Amino acid sequence: MRTGRDNKKKVLGEIAILSDVHSNLEAFTAALEYIDQLGIKRIYSLGDTVGYGPNPVECTKLATKHCEVRLMGNHEYALKNPDQLEFNPEATIATNWTRDRLEEAGILNTATELPISLLESDVLFVHGSVRCAITDYVLSEDYHGYSTFDSIAQTLENEFVGFRLCFVGHNHLPFLATQEGFLHPHDEINEFYVADQKLYVCVGSIGQPRDRDPRASFVVFNGETVKYHRVPYAATVTAKKIRECGLPNKLADRLLQGK
Repeated sequence: MRTGRDNKKKVLGEIAILSDVHSNLEAFTAALEYIDQLGIKRIYSLGDTVGYGPNPVECTKLATKHCEVRLMGNHEYALKNPDQLEFNPEATIATNWTRDRLEEAGILNTATELPISLLESDVLFVHGSVRCAITDYVLSEDYHGYSTFDSIAQTLENEFVGFRLCFVGHNHLPFLATQEGFLHPHDEINEFYVADQKLYVCVGSIGQPRDRDPRASFVVFNGETVKYHRVPYAATVTAKKIRECGLPNKLADRLLQGK
C-alpha cells in the first residue's frame, strides 16, 4: 500500500473527480464521454473502480488509461486482503468473482497497487475520510445514535491540518459537509463556492449511486468552486449483465433504484 500524502503539487485548472465506478462499464463510459464534452482533460479517481459490477477488467483498463490519479478504495484493498475487511455477503461474492476475472486478465496488480491518498497544495484526496483513508465513511445522517454532524465539525476543526478541502467517495452520496452543516446538490443548485473554507466534498458514485438517483455522479473542481454533474446511462443493460454473470440479483436491482 502506497501513500501520496507527502506528494504536494499545486492544483491547476479544472479536474473531474469521481469515485466508486464499481465495475459498471455503461456508467463509466457515459461519464467519461460527458467529461470529454466538457473539455476537461484531468480526471482523478478516488477508488473502488471494481467490485459489485460485471466489468472489472474493462473498467480497470479505462481508469488506467483516462485517470491521471487512481487511489485505493476498500474494494481494491479487499482483493489482496480478503480477511481484513468485513463485507456483506453480496460484496464478498462480488469480490471473489472480481479477483478471478482480474487474475485471468493478468491485471490484478494494476487494479490493486495504488496509493491511499494524495495531497495537492491544500487539498487532500482519499477514498474514505481523513480518519481512515480506505474504510471510514463521511455520513450526513445520525448513525446508531451518533451525531455525524458533531463528529464532522470536530474533524474539520481539529484534523484538517495542512489542508482545507478533502474530496472523498465511499459513501456513494453527493454532498458537502461544512462546519455549519450539510449541503446537498440538486439539478437547480449544483455549484458551490469552496475557497477559504474547511469542508468535505463527497463526490457521489459513478457506478452505484445511493441517493435514490440512478444517474452517475461526479464533480468538477477548479480551485474555487465544486460543481456536481449527473449523467444518465443504460442501467438496465448493466443490471442484465450482473444477473447473467451470476452475481447476486440484489446488485442489479439497486442500480435501477439508485440505492
